[in-house]
Amino acid sequence: MAGSAEWLLEQLLREQRIMIEEQKSINRLLRFVAHRQARELIETRLEKGIERRVYELSDGFRSSRDIEKAVNKEVTQRTVVTWWQKWRRLGLVEQSPRYSGRMQKVLPLEELGLSIDSGDK
Repeated sequence: MAGSAEWLLEQLLREQRIMIEEQKSINRLLRFVAHRQARELIETRLEKGIERRVYELSDGFRSSRDIEKAVNKEVTQRTVVTWWQKWRRLGLVEQSPRYSGRMQKVLPLEELGLSIDSGDK
């Protein structure tokens, strides 16, 4: 009896290891696809450097007013909110888990191989 229980436990552990490796593989693929899509979205939708600066400053802690001040009033607080709404629909930002009404970027530009200034035209 004890031998069959050990054998069953070993089988379950082996299957669990296989499932974990498969999940890691799926996660790598999803990350690749998500990065590619996010990069394309940012390159086409955040064309100006100021948009990219606001995106990078969107960390879930700063308010739209904080960001307005951080960019030396180059854009208004209302513009920041409007951009956040647009970016949220595109999946580029998400609601801050800490502060209601504030947004945080999903992926930093650096992680996507993009710079803040590369958007200026």
